Order: sequence, then structure tokens, then C-alpha cells
Amino acid sequence: MTPNNGIETATCPPARHWLLVIEGDCEPFLVGPLDESEVLVRAREHRAKDSSMDDGLYALSLDVEGNLSVGAFAHDELAPQG
Repeated sequence: MTPNNGIETATCPPARHWLLVIEGDCEPFLVGPLDESEVLVRAREHRAKDSSMDDGLYALSLDVEGNLSVGAFAHDELAPQG
């Protein structure tokens, strides 16, 4: 839950989340905005399609205070599920 208890206001928008894909480690593009849990799902889907593993995948978040963060996924997080 966001620090504003999930209440979106004009002065305090909700946190935003994206999947940052660096295609071939050269060309960046964003997928989203997404729910926080959906970022990992979309990263797994992308990794399953990217058999060369040349694309860099990162979780990008913008919190309610305007702070931007970029996080890396652990190898095990992107492994196929099931």
C-alpha cells in the first residue's frame, strides 16, 4: 500500500511501476504502467520469448513522493514457473 493509504489525490498520485527493457542491451523501452506484481510477470514472459537472453530487464518504480528507482531481477525470479 502506498504511504497515502492507497488514496489517490491530485497532490499525491499513486506509485507507478514499469518494466524497463533494454533490447539487445542497446535500445530501451518501457512496458506499463503496471501493477507492482505485474512487473515480474511481464519480465518472465519477456524472458521466455527472449531465448538469447540479450535483453536487460529491470523493474522501474516511481513512488508517491516522486522518487525513481530501478531494480534488477535475480536470475531465479525470471525462471519459468511451474
